[in-house]
Amino acid sequence: MVVGRVLLGCLAWMAVVAAEGHEQLAAAMTDASLGEVERGLAVAKAAERFDSGFGDSLVAVRMVLHDARGSTSEREMRIATLEGVDAGDRSLIMFDSPRDQRGTALLTWNHADSEDDQWLYLPSLRRVKKIAARNRSGPFVGSEFAFEDLTSEEVSNYDWRFVGRTTCGDRECLELERVPVERWSGYSRQQVFYDAETLRIERIEYYDRRGDHLKTLRSGAWRVYDDRHWRAGHMEMVNHQTGRRTELFWEPHVFGNGFSPDDFSTTALQRAR
Repeated sequence: MVVGRVLLGCLAWMAVVAAEGHEQLAAAMTDASLGEVERGLAVAKAAERFDSGFGDSLVAVRMVLHDARGSTSEREMRIATLEGVDAGDRSLIMFDSPRDQRGTALLTWNHADSEDDQWLYLPSLRRVKKIAARNRSGPFVGSEFAFEDLTSEEVSNYDWRFVGRTTCGDRECLELERVPVERWSGYSRQQVFYDAETLRIERIEYYDRRGDHLKTLRSGAWRVYDDRHWRAGHMEMVNHQTGRRTELFWEPHVFGNGFSPDDFSTTALQRAR
């Protein structure tokens, strides 16, 4: 039963997750008086708590774009992340190749209680451009990832609902529905599949504003750091409406880089290399 799997997972996390968090999740999954909304929110918050405390990270990523005819192109980038600045993470994506995109950088400030901020630096124009909220549903550097897909998984950015248990390959997953609260989102809803034991996200299904299935993101080749921080080594975003797909190949993450908020400012964006 899904309740049993969740409770077993909670026992495995006991050494690293606050006792209060365990009690809240266990109560939500066993209290018959709670509805789908309360249970969905409890799972989402537990996953967020479990991955908290990583501080900062830096990782190299290779992006491979596949069109519907099978042709490919590649980009190489580095992604730096700083946890928990002003109640939200900050991230900086810096492109190293191809040559015409080298120096392009995307800065994201996530906010728990307001709209996220994003800025794009284009070296050819030598200027920083703020990405308007209404434009974040557009594709990022020609990939199947939208700008809004590159923000962090802040629980407060969505309304949640617990759907039930299902399978993800040979794993058991908890399926949640989340609806973006951002009015300019390109998605009507997303189905999120959490591994029942680790609460890492195995799959996300994205539905467009008409309610049609648009894309699916699958993650695999998992690595665990410090026995709790799970990071995928491979991701694939498939666009079911166009036949295009984008793969991300992640090198091992490096933590404890000593980043500060100054490394994630709009001024730093212009000198990102």
